[in-house]
Amino acid sequence: MNSVFDAILSSLQAAADYHKDDVVQPAAILWTDEKREWERLVPRLRMVLPNFLVFGPYDKANRTGPAIWLRCVIAGRIPDTCIPAGSVPIIYLPGVSRATLRATEECPQELKPLAELQYRGVFWSQTNGKDWTIAAFLQTNHGGLQLKIAKDTATANSIRRCVEKLVDAPVVELRAKSANGELNSGYFDLLVSDDPVDDLLTWLSDPKGTRDRWEPNRWETLCSRCIADYGFDPARDGEVVAAEKLGLQEKSAWKTVWKRFAATPARYVGLAELLRKAKPKPKAGDLFAMQRMESWPQDNEAREAELRQALAELVSLPPKQAGQRIKELEQAHCERRQWVWAKLTRSPLAQTVEHLAALAEIAQAPLSGATAADMIRAYTEGGWRADAAVLDALAVAGSHEDRLAVEKAVARVYTPWLRDAAELFQERLKKEAAPGRDVPRAAVVPKGTCILFADGLRYDVGQKLRALLEPRLGPVAVEHQWVALPSVTPTAKPAVSPVADKIAGASAGEDFRPSVAADGKDLTPARFKGLLEEEGFQSLGIAETGDPAGRAWTEYGNVDKTGHEEGVGLARRIPELLAGLVQRIAALLAAGWQEVRVVTDHGWLLLPQGLPKCELPKYLTATRWRRCAVVKPSATVELSCFSWFWSDDVRIACPPGIDCFMAGEDYNHGGLSLQECIVPRLTIRCGAEPAVTAKIEQVKWAGLRCRVKVSGQFAGCKVDLRDKAADPSTSLASAKGVGKDGSVALVVEDDKREGSATTLVLLDASGSVVDKTLVEVGG
Repeated sequence: MNSVFDAILSSLQAAADYHKDDVVQPAAILWTDEKREWERLVPRLRMVLPNFLVFGPYDKANRTGPAIWLRCVIAGRIPDTCIPAGSVPIIYLPGVSRATLRATEECPQELKPLAELQYRGVFWSQTNGKDWTIAAFLQTNHGGLQLKIAKDTATANSIRRCVEKLVDAPVVELRAKSANGELNSGYFDLLVSDDPVDDLLTWLSDPKGTRDRWEPNRWETLCSRCIADYGFDPARDGEVVAAEKLGLQEKSAWKTVWKRFAATPARYVGLAELLRKAKPKPKAGDLFAMQRMESWPQDNEAREAELRQALAELVSLPPKQAGQRIKELEQAHCERRQWVWAKLTRSPLAQTVEHLAALAEIAQAPLSGATAADMIRAYTEGGWRADAAVLDALAVAGSHEDRLAVEKAVARVYTPWLRDAAELFQERLKKEAAPGRDVPRAAVVPKGTCILFADGLRYDVGQKLRALLEPRLGPVAVEHQWVALPSVTPTAKPAVSPVADKIAGASAGEDFRPSVAADGKDLTPARFKGLLEEEGFQSLGIAETGDPAGRAWTEYGNVDKTGHEEGVGLARRIPELLAGLVQRIAALLAAGWQEVRVVTDHGWLLLPQGLPKCELPKYLTATRWRRCAVVKPSATVELSCFSWFWSDDVRIACPPGIDCFMAGEDYNHGGLSLQECIVPRLTIRCGAEPAVTAKIEQVKWAGLRCRVKVSGQFAGCKVDLRDKAADPSTSLASAKGVGKDGSVALVVEDDKREGSATTLVLLDASGSVVDKTLVEVGG
């Protein structure tokens, strides 16, 4: 929660939270706003919340419409206006109060289709049931920001006037100022009129609306400053001339304005289309036109189209040439990730090609080894990064055409690398069998330890989880281990449990499920829980933390379920799924557990365009799944076979390489590949020192004084200005410690350095550089 806007988004998300085991997902979040105080934030909310809808006159492009249309959208009946799966629709109702909706009989006809949603949905409102006003959100201790705000009319009016700037204010800064006295109209007015560059950009973003909102003296002040500083008169020349000057950046003053726009482009949502209109026709012999391409959205869109076409054409190239072509495309388009359009999510392919290039770099060399152990070592020491790059490439949002182009590119480079590695791995396993029951999958579990089972946590996803955990909870130990074969949940989950020695198997049945050793009964979830409790393990629900003085088993996450349901779409869901795991682990440690061990049952294959099909007649098998099958005792098959983990008498057939016994599968598991069979085991201990996660958030110059804002965990950090980031002898100012509120100011003594480039560095307690950014002294 860095800014007020972040706090609003968090509050909306909290309103959507529900206990999945007790209630169904809310049908909608109703946001009533009788006085239209929040209306100015609608364009920005619409940009960051794909589930944000507005009650009003029909405007499909802006997800706005009458009540009956909104109901149809929620019901999924409007094909080209869809709410993302798993998210709760937010319906903003300007000019409507909660009381109006509650009074069902007296509710206006145009609102009645929405009135019923109050029973199936939730209101975004204060705990006392009143609508959220901006002032209430800032002040209240119950779901608000707990700020001290003056309660006079002037302050209330000032807050409403400055809401678009107020929402970008850091919460920690507001609380620090509030601690020294009430925030009044004087403070909020400074947010409105103390920044002429922001005023200029705000006007350009919405020329008519801005003038309608502004008081006359503010408009006159802007015109005066523009004539003096930028060489144009807004009243006479208009916004298109201003946008052209901004895009051309021919004077240093305009370069400063562009830097501000590029730093927070989402704040000026209308400026992109104005720049589109303002692009001048190229002049003959203009050598700098290419350098200014970043200024115009249509130029970026043209580059995206070129990249989309180039990725789609990779299918005609041999895999190695396709990989080399991807690297060339990365070189050609990497600079666009620094353009303003990338921050506005208008360059998804420029973002994606970075991950495709990482994949191409790894895939240019085969994943090999003289033994299976050698191959496992190569995979866990770096080969997994190819799988991670595939997920990252597929996760970048974009149009349907973008996703198809990326999927084709991934399939062209990744398929042969993945296939060859799987085939070689299977060859190696013909000479050295996979570890069986004699090699325990679970270590001794001391008291104070909670085992967290996460279904389908592939090795690369485990590494992503580690990267998320360490900044928050400290060092995470990651080991690798074999899964029980075949790599499916009914077989492999019991093998990593602390009661594996209480389980046996005679027949794999239809679902590869073993049985309780003592009585031969199927290992149902209830019997599994009973075995855990007999061994002294608490079996915790997804929200329970139990008694940390004992031992426990808990389960969380649904990576595997999501993969089976969504296929390639799993890649876009990985960040969300891992965030839930991080929260669960943090909650267990906060409850007093000394150690949390994350274990899993299997990995998986994920391949755009589908896994190849392998034929295996059904009459030869007792059970046939996508990547494994139980072969009948009398049958002969020409496929790799291995013994079931729980019984040597049960023979399992595996398709060759990455093939599948059924067609049309993007995601599956159960076979023999490194991705399916080698999984992570993570250990997180309470009290470990978290890594420094501080970063430079904001830089402002006032003459030769540099004001810096730092976010994250910055205890013990210092800030310095250096010509060489790692060399303290090149400092332009003495390094200073970051204040408790994250702020620090440095002064450059040598005025001859004004206008020159240097590096702002953020140092940890040991003096190591943890973040840096190039700055212009005085800029």
